[in-house]
Amino acid sequence: IASAPWSAPSAGPSIGLTIMTSFHPGTMRKLYEFLGEGGFGKVAKCSKLWSLEYYAVKIMKISREGQKEFETMKLIQDLDPDENHLIKMYECFTYRKMTCIVYELLEVNFHDSLMNEQQLVPLCYIRVIAQQLLKALKALKSIGVAHCDIKLDNIMFKDLDDMNVKLIDFGLAVETNEILTGTKMQVTQFRAPEVILGLPLDESVDMWALGMALACVYCGYYLFLSSTEYETIRAMVHIFGLPEADVLHRANYKDAFFTRDNDFDAMTDKHRNMYEMHDDDDHKAFIDLLKRMLEVNPQRRITPSQALEHDFITMKHLAGKSKAAYAAGCEGVMGKTPPSDLHKKLLFDEMIRSLKNDRMNYGKKGFLNFKSYKTFEKKKNKI
Repeated sequence: IASAPWSAPSAGPSIGLTIMTSFHPGTMRKLYEFLGEGGFGKVAKCSKLWSLEYYAVKIMKISREGQKEFETMKLIQDLDPDENHLIKMYECFTYRKMTCIVYELLEVNFHDSLMNEQQLVPLCYIRVIAQQLLKALKALKSIGVAHCDIKLDNIMFKDLDDMNVKLIDFGLAVETNEILTGTKMQVTQFRAPEVILGLPLDESVDMWALGMALACVYCGYYLFLSSTEYETIRAMVHIFGLPEADVLHRANYKDAFFTRDNDFDAMTDKHRNMYEMHDDDDHKAFIDLLKRMLEVNPQRRITPSQALEHDFITMKHLAGKSKAAYAAGCEGVMGKTPPSDLHKKLLFDEMIRSLKNDRMNYGKKGFLNFKSYKTFEKKKNKI
């Protein structure tokens, strides 16, 4: 990590003070605004002076955490960040004993985008997002790295118009052969069952978390809206049923969640599917992929390579004359064919079909409230 003196006309030692300019070996940079902050520190929008090239600088208060993230980013540098939908790192330096990592500047994260739009996302867009993030997981798996903190905030749009997304924030990422059984990771709503139960851990935790994220995008609320691990396990049982006997046998923390006398009456009210099953084969294909991603047994959970070959991604289930028009619209969104006006109309029809069904009511229960589909009816009629 290179050390660079920063110049700030009114800046003291606090990271909270505005930094106007910085001087790095051979390069002077200007800070425009802080984009966000967290326990790690702040993210600032910067540019090179006399240039319109913007980027994001992650300024971390605890230097050792920044060094760890930098070391992880070096592991993935050999992966093509654009092809594999991973955030691109340019360089790293220190400022007043704080680690600063320079990243590409992205547009908006999933959570903020959904909150701003307040609408359900049509399947044709979910497919594009899912394919890109599965490519990211496949790339990480190929080098033996687990992200360990996939959530809506850590998925960002590089280009919202083109639906180009990237996985960000590798501060908690780790090489899979270094993950210890019993390690606590992931926020509660995205925490994999093997983490909660104390089972051996690997990159499968990322597939679970991605499944949870896609479920949020699909239905507009957290699948497990819980604040404790017990509530999360209880919700899992309601939807997926009890974990298999061999999974419970290997779980180190099963006694904290399950009794041995099989008195599971309060936890076995089967509710395996939170969506109404539609006749549309595309909805069925997505639900099938989601179930495979949210397989409670990590040893049977779908892998990134397998998921990329699933019918929902390849659209094999849309073959045939009866589905030709719908498939053409989906291919346009996937970039396989240029979208025509007819394709665009089909996309709006799909959006409205999603908004009209009874999943609209779920918005009142979760973290999103959805606008009326009448807004999209007006847009559709203009096409």
